[in-house]
Amino acid sequence: MAAGKQVVVNFFHLVPHIHYGPGVATKAGDALRDLGVRHALLVTDQGVLDAGVIDPVLKSVKDAGIAYTVFSDLRTNPSEQHVAQAADTYRALGCDGIIGVGGGSSLDVAKSAAVIVADGGTIVSYEDGAREVAGTPPPLVQVPTTAGTGSEVVAGAIITDSARQFKMHVVAVPAQVALCDPKLTLTLPAGPTAASGIDALAHAIGAYTSVESQPLADAMALHAISLISRSLPEAVESGDLRSRDQMMTGALTAGISMKGGGAADHAFAHAVNALFDVHHGVGVALFLADAMEHNLPHMPDRYAAVARALNVPSRSDDALSLGRAGIEAVRELIAGLPIPTLTGIGVTEKDVPALVEKVQADGFHLGLNPVPVTAEDTRRILHTALARSS
Repeated sequence: MAAGKQVVVNFFHLVPHIHYGPGVATKAGDALRDLGVRHALLVTDQGVLDAGVIDPVLKSVKDAGIAYTVFSDLRTNPSEQHVAQAADTYRALGCDGIIGVGGGSSLDVAKSAAVIVADGGTIVSYEDGAREVAGTPPPLVQVPTTAGTGSEVVAGAIITDSARQFKMHVVAVPAQVALCDPKLTLTLPAGPTAASGIDALAHAIGAYTSVESQPLADAMALHAISLISRSLPEAVESGDLRSRDQMMTGALTAGISMKGGGAADHAFAHAVNALFDVHHGVGVALFLADAMEHNLPHMPDRYAAVARALNVPSRSDDALSLGRAGIEAVRELIAGLPIPTLTGIGVTEKDVPALVEKVQADGFHLGLNPVPVTAEDTRRILHTALARSS
């Protein structure tokens, strides 16, 4: 081994049994039955329920002879109160398992409710792993209906602390089974498809450039970047099963790559989500390229690799130039999607101080970023983003 080179020991832990591909949602009943569940709490949102998106899941559970109770009192950015209500419903009706079906909000509430069922208390106590889950959580199956969050394959959850108006990172519990069926995303409108897809892209880019990046996660992140960047425009425009399948696989792969960490764009997104209650992926899209630009000078080789995964032509051996071209490719991708601007969601210069405070309070995501993001950096990025949005 060359002098000065250090061998690093990594750890990569993945719990769920993952089934992915068209039609796997019909395995939901079998998955619950195999886990010994007789009465499941099904956590979803009313919009998904009313649209009939989860009908294949409901039929599968019913055909397996498993009783279920639907909890659908959710919102785009769920709070600790939604988690408590879900857990209370579980206990009151004698449920013995949980299945989350929906976007990231539903899946995050499902896994967070499993924590409260196991240990009691409030989910706020579990922020950033401040409290470990000591009890035995109920069986948990997760079924995403968007290609974006990757929540089905990680233990972490994002829940709003309503007292602070702050989106906190909670260390919850992982699912035993994840069923990733692109058929469930076929009727997702263009806007949520675009926002969810950019969220997945950000997960992969963030994982590859995080302080916690590692080889196994790197490989998945680069594959996800390539697959998502090629498939997302088609999924938004035509929404056919082929592009939806590629996006589901890309989002799943990006979710797994999050074992390698994340980056600052999510701190900015969560600040906007908390104060303006917009789709999480919209917040990510508004700041992804700016966060990449902040990090670029400190790790040009990594961002050059991201650019190659984005299929950006390499015109020289200069990593900084190639990385910068990759960032422009991300800007162009987002600009071509039906995602609102920062001013379009109501953000103005007067909101900058409150947003700076929220971003700086997000120690989890800023801690994963490869370089510090100071309060002055945060103000600069916000002012730049607003100027570009005007």
